[in-house]
Amino acid sequence: MKIVQVISSSLPIKPTGERQYGAVELIMEEYRKKLIDLGHTVEFKWLNDVVEGEQDIVHIHVANLCVEAKRKGISYIYSNHDHHSFYYGKDSGVFKEQLEAIKGSVFSITHAESVINYFSETDKLFYLPHGVDTDFYTHTGIVPTYSLIHFNFIAPRLLMVAANGMAGDYGIDRKGFRLGIEAAKKLNMPITIVGNEANIEFFKIHKDLAAYYNLTVDASNCTEQQKIKYYQTHSIFLHPSSLEFGSPNITLLESWSCRLPSIAAYDGLIKIDGMQVLKALDVDEICERINYIHDNYAKIYFEMKEADRMKHDWSTVVAQLDKMYRLFAIINNEDTSEIVKNKYIATYA
Repeated sequence: MKIVQVISSSLPIKPTGERQYGAVELIMEEYRKKLIDLGHTVEFKWLNDVVEGEQDIVHIHVANLCVEAKRKGISYIYSNHDHHSFYYGKDSGVFKEQLEAIKGSVFSITHAESVINYFSETDKLFYLPHGVDTDFYTHTGIVPTYSLIHFNFIAPRLLMVAANGMAGDYGIDRKGFRLGIEAAKKLNMPITIVGNEANIEFFKIHKDLAAYYNLTVDASNCTEQQKIKYYQTHSIFLHPSSLEFGSPNITLLESWSCRLPSIAAYDGLIKIDGMQVLKALDVDEICERINYIHDNYAKIYFEMKEADRMKHDWSTVVAQLDKMYRLFAIINNEDTSEIVKNKYIATYA
């Protein structure tokens, strides 16, 4: 098949030198690589350069471009990555645009099961998980911060990888930085927070958190090569996020692939080895989970070591995406939501 993914921002998709992406651009690049491995031709194009009928698949990743494609008579598949429709609610223009994009698609993809229920007005939305490059995100083979005899922490180091804020408000703690830092303070542990420039603005607002003596903040929007070093040199990954549009999200999979135990707010059906799922966004519970990992490190470590790495690899995810693309041939763009759902079920039954 000839596949076009529509460019949606000025961020690089095919960078020169070290790998550095936005999250959507990372996904697009991984799709491209793995689809080529499956024998497809894949191009990145601006929507203005897309002509209906010149390719088999047009895959769009932002809602406003879907609306424009529909106006131009271009059939498309839509990937919904936007969490703002949850934040603003169903009466918002954001939600209505997302719904219009989904309804106008041949079918659409979301990366969190809960999103399907949220967009209850349509049956054209289907789940596809995120993946991880398991060849790139790897464990060092060394356990540098643990006792090799008792598998207990010598110097536990907590890690968070996220860009905080919401809808242009840098002070909103969507990623749970306060929970992570207060847990670190309570246990007197070092904590590192890695992300982009939005985190600088967050800590300007939350000066009490920035004052923690054992906090390290890297807001340089570091490359993938730099980021993997954080995963490989820390002990526990924290992700007490209050709102995510991926189950699992990409950083949870990256930490898993580096064999880093995690503590997360997570409602996905896919099991992540080494993850302690929080029942509530609560500092005391996070501390309890940290202590549990401390006391059971040997068991958790070997479970993660023996895990099937391919189950979350991008190649596994894109093999599923390939099956979804093949549905394009049997689904008409004007099919109702109910018809699309039934054809999808019939294909995967």
